[in-house]
Amino acid sequence: MRYGVLKFPGGHGDAELIHILRHHFKKDVREIWYREEKFTDIDALFIGGGFPCVHGKTFEECRDESPALLYMVEFASRGGFVTGFGNGFRLLCEAGLLPGELKRNAGETFICKQVFIKPENHSNPVTIGLQQGDILRNPIATEYGRFVAGEADLVKMREHGQIMFRYCDHEGRISEAINVTGSTDNIAGVCNRKKNVFGMVPRPERAVAIFGKEEDGRLILRSLLDHIVVGSA
Repeated sequence: MRYGVLKFPGGHGDAELIHILRHHFKKDVREIWYREEKFTDIDALFIGGGFPCVHGKTFEECRDESPALLYMVEFASRGGFVTGFGNGFRLLCEAGLLPGELKRNAGETFICKQVFIKPENHSNPVTIGLQQGDILRNPIATEYGRFVAGEADLVKMREHGQIMFRYCDHEGRISEAINVTGSTDNIAGVCNRKKNVFGMVPRPERAVAIFGKEEDGRLILRSLLDHIVVGSA
């Protein structure tokens, strides 16, 4: 397996992902510059948070300057695995690869804090390796973290197991009081129907290993890396 990480000028989430994938998980990682036209030599693509292309711009505006974004859509449509964290999640929604959209947080403020999330099901590579009842602590750092979807989309998402994570408290209770971004139905992460495109607001790559202590983000990334199977999408 070879993994690609999309790089934009001035970004920072890409560097974090590359470091974690290479040095913690010992994976073969290729850095994909945003102006590349094709990347046929990878099996899965990651898009980190914090890259400037989507800051104040739509996907349509970004793709005019980034051929890699156009190919990303083709790559996913052919079954390639694509994962976006933070703003990377927002980009995948705007590209039409994931349902719903990400809007400004409730209160229209930037939120940077640790949150608790729990898997809604175990039917996709991101959550299949997690334990039943897991409560996971991960950081968020975003202004656009409020996932919004209409009732018709929610019905389809529930029917096809597309809701990956929901915000909860430290005991796993789900309520509006702990819905930090104001997301519809406390949703923190979703996937597409084919289970090859994934997006989540929390940043698991920032919760892998701190001062030698293994963190909950490692569990999420380990599940994804262990269960991506080329040709299964």
